[in-house]
Order: sequence, then structure tokens, then C-alpha cells
Amino acid sequence: MPEEMRDAFGKTLVELGHEFPNLLVLDADLNTSSKTVYFKEVFPTRFIQCGIAEQNMFGIAAGLAIQGFIPFPSTFAVFAAKRALDQISISIAYPRLNVKIPGSYVGVPTSRAGASHNAFSDLANMRALPYMRVADPGDNHELSAVMRAAVMTDGPIYFRITRYTLPHLFDAEYEFEWGKGQQLLAGSDVTLIGTGMMTNLCLEAAEILAKDRIWAEVLHCGSVKPIDAELIAASAQKTRAVVTAENASIIGGLGSAVAELVSERAPSVLRRIGVQDCFIETGGISELLAHLQMRPEDIALAARDAVEAKGAF
Repeated sequence: MPEEMRDAFGKTLVELGHEFPNLLVLDADLNTSSKTVYFKEVFPTRFIQCGIAEQNMFGIAAGLAIQGFIPFPSTFAVFAAKRALDQISISIAYPRLNVKIPGSYVGVPTSRAGASHNAFSDLANMRALPYMRVADPGDNHELSAVMRAAVMTDGPIYFRITRYTLPHLFDAEYEFEWGKGQQLLAGSDVTLIGTGMMTNLCLEAAEILAKDRIWAEVLHCGSVKPIDAELIAASAQKTRAVVTAENASIIGGLGSAVAELVSERAPSVLRRIGVQDCFIETGGISELLAHLQMRPEDIALAARDAVEAKGAF
């Protein structure tokens, strides 16, 4: 049984810490929530507690990167992508510093924490920053692979950590590549493109559609920026109907990235599943997925609509 993604994050930090002695973790008084506490217990002299001062923490991370360290300044995604966005933009992205930014507690599964702690615009904010690579892993194995790729890749990187237990998409030997997506299911009628936790829901939606003999092709884009333009364009050219699904706002994130791509390279009917132009309310995960129309059946409904619409396209 998979563990919560935040636990996989903390344990992978420890593994990488053993391999890379210049890897440091900075914390904004959230180590027991984000699970950077695992790193703190093994490497106490390489763990820097910055307190509830996120802006200062990212400034410290920038200075450490200049000195040759690989800092992981860790906080909730909502604070990184909004409260400290100026520091990340000017002090880290602009000089292309080697800082790895884990954004914890993203999207719908953070609903119990309330609107102030819920990150749904982080994909849009980080994707818009020049030189920033952005990833939304689909399972724990991909998260670990993203973190390893981040350490091995010079420059600023942002990756998302969902407080949720996700079923496995990949095996333990999976290797992540920036700008590369995966075709998880072949199809001919509609393309379902997921990222993060939503890819598994796309696979469930494909099963629903198959009962009506609608054959969905399912793509996973753990690398949101850069995105796999070749994979997406080829699938869109084949099906001419595309549905994107993300645990984030449809404005500026995966849906926008795919819209930009297909409008230029493979004009298609497009429908976007995710958080609409609204704040996420407090509630249970399943209730909110239903309220926001982000369930597998909602993805399937959007797919049927796209298939019907392409007949007049």
C-alpha cells in the first residue's frame, strides 16, 4: 500500500542527503507537516529552521546556492507561490540559482486547512516565472524521481507535493525526464491529459468511456514546464478532442499550457477540468471533487462533450 506523498518526500530527502553532502533543507516551521522532520533527525546540522518567515527563507536559500549548496527551502505551496513569490522571482529565478522548491499541501486535498492555506494558483504562478522548471508528480515513485532529477539539474525548480495517498502509476525504477510525458493508455477518440493526482482519475474516466465504446488516450505530464509538446501535439492531431485535468486552477496551469500548444500546433476541441475561477471551500475531498466537477465521471462527461463537438469542428 503506498504511503502519503509527503512521507515519500521526507524519506527521499534523506536518501538524497546521504548522496549529496551539499544538500541542505530550510524549513518555515512546518517540518512535522511537510515531513522534512525526517531529514532534520538524520542531518540536524544541515537543517535550517527559519521560522514563519518564508520571504526571508527564500533569500537565505539564494545566498546558500551562491555558495555552492543545493538548498531545498520547504513550505506550503500557497506561501511559496504567493507570499514569497517576489523573493523567488528576483532572488532565485532571475539569477537562475540552483534552488529546489518543494510546494506542499496543494489543491483539493488541502481543503481542511481553509482558503488561506490552499494552493491552486501555484502552477500558474511558477509556470510564468522565466527559467523555472515545474513538476507535478503523479505518484510517490515519480516524486522521488523528480527530486533526483532536480538535484541533477542546475537551476531553479518547483515541484508539487499532494497531501494524499496516490495509487502507483510507475515502478520504483522509473526515471523522470524534464519535458517528457508518458502515454499510459492508447486511444483514438479523445485525449485525456492529466498531471499530479488527476492522472489516475483520467485512467478511471477512460474506463467509464470504454463502456460506451469511446476509446480514450491517456497522457501523463509530470513535467508541466517544459511540457512534452511532441507527445501532446501528436495525440491531439490523432483524436482532435482533448480534455486536461489538474488539481489546480484551469487558468495558467496545465490546461492553459495545452491550450497554447494545440492552438499553435494541433487545433482541437479542448475542455479543461480543474478548479474554475473560484476559491476552494473547506470540506471533504470527495465532496469537493464533486462540487468542483473534478471526478472521473466529470472528466468522462467533458470527454463526451469534446467528442461530440469535434464533429462540427
